[in-house]
Formats: sequence, C-alpha cells, structure tokens
Amino acid sequence: MSNGKILAIDDEQFIRRLILNEFSLEGFDVITAESGEEGLGLFNDHSFDLVLLDIKLPKMDGIETLRRIKEISTDTEVIMITGFGDIKSAVDCIKLGAVDYVTKPFKLDELLALAGQAIKRRKIVQKNRKKVNENKKLESSEFIYCPSKAMKKVYEIVARVAPSNSTVLIQGETGVGKDVIAQQIHVNSTRKEGSFVTLDCGLLSRNLAESELYGHRKGAFSGASETKTGLVEKSDQGTLFLDEIGNIDLELQKKLLRFLETRCFRRVGDTKETQVDTRIILATNMDLYDAMKKGEIRKDLLYRMDVISIKVPPLRERSEDIPVLATHFLEIHPDKIPGMKLMDETLETMIQYSWPGNIRELKSVINKILILSDDLNISSDHLPSHLVANYQIAKSKPKSLEELEKAHILSVLEETEGNQSKAADILGINRKTLYKKIHKYQIFK
Repeated sequence: MSNGKILAIDDEQFIRRLILNEFSLEGFDVITAESGEEGLGLFNDHSFDLVLLDIKLPKMDGIETLRRIKEISTDTEVIMITGFGDIKSAVDCIKLGAVDYVTKPFKLDELLALAGQAIKRRKIVQKNRKKVNENKKLESSEFIYCPSKAMKKVYEIVARVAPSNSTVLIQGETGVGKDVIAQQIHVNSTRKEGSFVTLDCGLLSRNLAESELYGHRKGAFSGASETKTGLVEKSDQGTLFLDEIGNIDLELQKKLLRFLETRCFRRVGDTKETQVDTRIILATNMDLYDAMKKGEIRKDLLYRMDVISIKVPPLRERSEDIPVLATHFLEIHPDKIPGMKLMDETLETMIQYSWPGNIRELKSVINKILILSDDLNISSDHLPSHLVANYQIAKSKPKSLEELEKAHILSVLEETEGNQSKAADILGINRKTLYKKIHKYQIFK
C-alpha cells in the first residue's frame, strides 16, 4: 500500500532520479517531470498528495508553477527545492501556499521526513473534511420534530443524553426510525466532528460480525488477504451505532461486554489490544428482558447496554404525527414537482391506517406515489388499495366480519408485497386457505 503519491518537478535529471529511487524504496508512489509545463500537465491528469518543486526551472519557474498548482488544488502540499541564494524566493513561496522548503544540496533524510509530515497533514485534513461532510449529510437527514406527546418525551431524553458519553439503548418496532434518533444524538453531541459508524448486526454471521466490528489481521482466516480496520476503530472519537443488537450470538456477546466495559478490543487473529474513545448507541426491536429470560441475551451484557433507554413508539400510537411525516417525505423527495401537495382526504385516509411497517412503510408509500403520479393534488386515489379499503371500512363502520377480513388480508398482502406464503404465515392460516379467500373476495395480487 502506497504511503502517498508524489510529483517531483526538477530540471536536473540526477535530482529526479534520486527522488524517484529513494522515495520509491520508502513506499511512496513517485512521478517526475523536468519542467513546470510538464508538471502541470501531470498534475491535471493525476491526484497527488505532495509536490516537490524546484524554484529554478526553464521557461515557467517554480513560483509560477506553484501559483497554478494552488489554483487547481489548494490542499495539495508543496515543498520547494532551492539553491542557497534563492532562500528569499522560497520564503515568498511559503506565502503562496508552499508548506516548507529545502536547500540544495539537501539531506535526503530531511526531505523524507518533511514529505512524510506533509502527507500526514493532508490526510488528516481530508479525513476531517470527510467527517464534516458526513455530519452535514446527517444534519440534513430525515429527522423532523413530530407534535405527539409520545415523541416529545423522546426528544427530551435525546436532548439530555446527547452531550454525555453514556451508552444509549434505543428500543422500538422495525421501521420506527431508531437509526434517525441515533444520528440525532450524535449530531448534538460533543463528538459530532467524529464519524457516525453503523453496523446492522442482524445481517451478519458471528464470524463476519466480529471481523466487521474489530477488524482482522492478514491471514487470520481463509480469505483474509490483508489487514482490515474494524468499525470500532473507525468510530474512534465518534459514535458507533449497533443496530439490531439482539441478534448477536452468546459468544460474541461476551466480547462485546468486555469492549463496553473497557473500550479495548483485539482484531481477529491479533494478540495486541487496542483502546478507542468511542460512544456506543445500540438499537433493537426485541424485548431484551424477555430474551434474557430465554437465555438468548446475557444478563451482564443487558445491564451494561441498558444504561439509558429510549423507547420509540409505533406510528399507530401517534396518528397526529402522520400528516407531518407524510408532508415532510413529500417535500424532501427529489422527484417532487413544485406545488404538489397531499389532499385532506388523503391525509385522513393515512391517519386511519395502522401502519404495521411504521415510518418506513409511510415513506415507501410516498415514494411510490411520486414515481407513479404527476398530479399536483395527491388524492386518495393515488394511495395503495389496502389503505383506501381500510379507510372506507373505518368510515362506514361495517357490520360484516367479511369486510373486516378482506381489509386485513389486503393489508397483509400489501405489507408482504404480494408474497402469499409470508402473508399466510402472518395471518395464521395455510396457503390453500388464503388462496380460497383471495378468490372469494376477488383480491387479485
């Protein structure tokens, strides 16, 4: 792996060859040029961490070359190479943005040290810029304040815990926005300049989860062709968000407990321990205390995780938030046409629905509407059929159990995207029975 990419511009072939050979031996990727014009051409075609630039060049001198380099990329580091009699010019180059200078004949060790420091600085700047951009993205995410009393309690807890370093456990059904709450804690914390790193524990096997969390050494297992930095290490000085934490197995739980207690970890296949300064936020849709009784969650781990708990209520328990959320998702959607709005009857239809998929399902419905419709006024006709059927049943207060059953089957089929096997499992009936009811009620999915 390269220690950095360097462009060396010097009209002396000996100097170019010296830099190319010696810096390459130290792990740098080096390209050379014999004039300012050739160097600028290479600079436009490649990305460099550092430029080693001679002041005395034919035609376009080093000062003009420096000026043009800085016009193209202000954060590329430049070290000037000069004769003893041109030190004043070298100082002028510092004012133009060069980071340092060396005089000929220079000491190779000195130039290598300056180059290493310069490239390290540039990488820190790039890393910090990336973190700032990540956090700007988080700050402009889907978070929105909802008016319900239930959510106001959530916001109060978030405001109190965000500035601390306490471990936070966020609980709630799938789709309620636990990840958005976690991001909100991060961007309002003292760690907001650090990275917000996420791992969905529900998607990984035990071995893969351990490697993702802690990283691994080269050759630690079959397929580990190089050393890998884990998410724990990447979250140093920031926040680590472990989603669906209830899905990790007991063996990994033991290692996670120790990490929560000490913030120390070992890469897979390594003997050396590393310590990080990271905040932990966990989330689950499980009843962890019930899982503990069943032996699926270690008691000591649960007590360590459940320091501060935030319970996010399902959407069906806060129907007053539905119009606010639906309008918000409409407004931020990139395909929204100016002037497009949700009609009152549309919002009322949404309010009457139970939203088993919670906010995630609501957002999905808005996305589908915007893909399929160019109308400015979004009526209930644009909504999925099961929402409309549910609203009509609720409005007419039906006496027939068959109408209720039909609406419920429609809702489950919509939730499973027409998968009859999954729908039958949710309904607690076999597929053959479901098939008969679909034909009985003329539901063609």
